[in-house]
Formats: sequence, structure tokens, C-alpha cells
Amino acid sequence: LEERARLLREVGAVLQRQFNSSALDFIRAADRDAIKLMHFISARFPGFRDHAVYRGRQVFLYKRAQILVADLWGAFGDSCGGICAFRNLEQLSMFADYRVPQILRESGVLVYSKLLADKIDSFEEVTAGSEEEIEIRGMSIIACRRLRDLLRERTGSAWLDIEVDWLLWQAGEERRETLKPHHRTHSIYY
Repeated sequence: LEERARLLREVGAVLQRQFNSSALDFIRAADRDAIKLMHFISARFPGFRDHAVYRGRQVFLYKRAQILVADLWGAFGDSCGGICAFRNLEQLSMFADYRVPQILRESGVLVYSKLLADKIDSFEEVTAGSEEEIEIRGMSIIACRRLRDLLRERTGSAWLDIEVDWLLWQAGEERRETLKPHHRTHSIYY
């Protein structure tokens, strides 16, 4: 909890120093570009720099930065003078955390090794930044992208990864009491 409070103070300090204490000025600086705003967020707020090293390669997940952009678009879109009517939303991925992999596992889209499944089912921690954690999150991103493509093909609509995430997350929340456990990872990025 203290770490979360520190991160909020960090955001407030940056907004105060660099953007006249205005979140709107910060958003305006991205010129309605979802990717530019995601990069602004991760560059200025260390608590949003969700990355890890996986098998010697830097992997950028940016879950919190992407979900902030998507939530601004979802909540405000064309209102407020269109400041949150972002372009490039199709370049955002799903928000790799714990609930969506849980529902993907339950539906058979993700299949874990017996060792990993036993670890998760016994509520053991999956260490932040471990190969297991990065693989769960990375495969969830790939699975959501493939589901998005399938939805586009079957409906003829221009689905976004973030919309697939929202649907799966909601389904997971509605069924969370009956689903197999989700992986447990202590991280400021979830």
C-alpha cells in the first residue's frame, strides 16, 4: 500500500513540475496519439515502466500505461473536446495481468505445464519477472490478439485488443468464485 501511495505522489509531482499540475495538459501533449501517450506515461512515471528481461531480451509490457490510455478513451472518447479520441488504439495490446490468463486457462486457450498448474493451484507465488510470469503474460497477449482476429473475421467489426481484454476480464470477474486460481505475483505493475 505504501508503494502505491508513493507512486501516486510521483505522478502528482511530475504533473505539478512539468504540466502546470494539469492531467489534461499532459494528455494534450500526446496530440491524441494512444502510443505517444503510452510512451509519455512510461517515460515520466517509473511506476508504469512494466518491463522485464526474458531469456536475455528486454520485454516491454506496459500494462498500466496501456490500461490508462484505454480507460481514458473508454471513459471520455469524444467528450471533453475530443482530447481522448485517440488514434493508434489498434497498436495497444491487452493488459497482461492475472484475470485474463485465468479465464483463458479455464477455457482451454492457455494450457500450463503440470508443474506450473500445480504451483498456481496451490497458491504459490509466481515471481515477478520470472520466465513463468513473463510467459503467462506474453501468451495472454498473443491469445487475445488471435481472439481479436477471429472476432474480426466472424463479425466484420474492427475489434481492438483492449476490447477483447475488457470482455474477458469481465467474464473472469463474473466467474471468479468458480474458476481455477489465477497466478499470484507481487508486483506494482498489476
